[in-house]
Amino acid sequence: MRIFVISDTHVPERLRSLPDELMERIMHGDVLFHCGDFTSIKLFEKLIKHPRFYGVLGNMDEFALRSVVPERQIVEISGKRIGITHGSGSPSGLEQRVYSSFEEKPDVILFGHSHNPYHKFINNTLMFNPGSFTGGWNSEPTYGELFIEGDRIWGEHYKIDIK
Repeated sequence: MRIFVISDTHVPERLRSLPDELMERIMHGDVLFHCGDFTSIKLFEKLIKHPRFYGVLGNMDEFALRSVVPERQIVEISGKRIGITHGSGSPSGLEQRVYSSFEEKPDVILFGHSHNPYHKFINNTLMFNPGSFTGGWNSEPTYGELFIEGDRIWGEHYKIDIK
């Protein structure tokens, strides 16, 4: 199963549109998550065409998204509960704040906001940030893929060459 995770795309402010090759890849995956900061409803309208798309509101998203995108959600994929949120505040301590925001701890928490890739466990919950399509303050543009094999779950980060 191909589970793609993207965040902090900031279209069109930082990137006019998602690269065609990458759009083709993620739209043909089995599941697509966006962890907030689409910024424009136009990108959301493209991504929502994916048959198993889940997205959440980011702090930079335009007002039109606030009535159609939740701030947080939990979904089940291959027997694993996956929470998704954007995050807020300082990048320092973000992972712990995001973890604490879920009363019932899912198997995975996907989040964004910091623009930096992250992959660590807090207790038994995988905390996974795919990074940002536009890059972070100290990192290159990235996206992520989540893998589930039986009881094992992990994520991988991939660099993007944006021209």
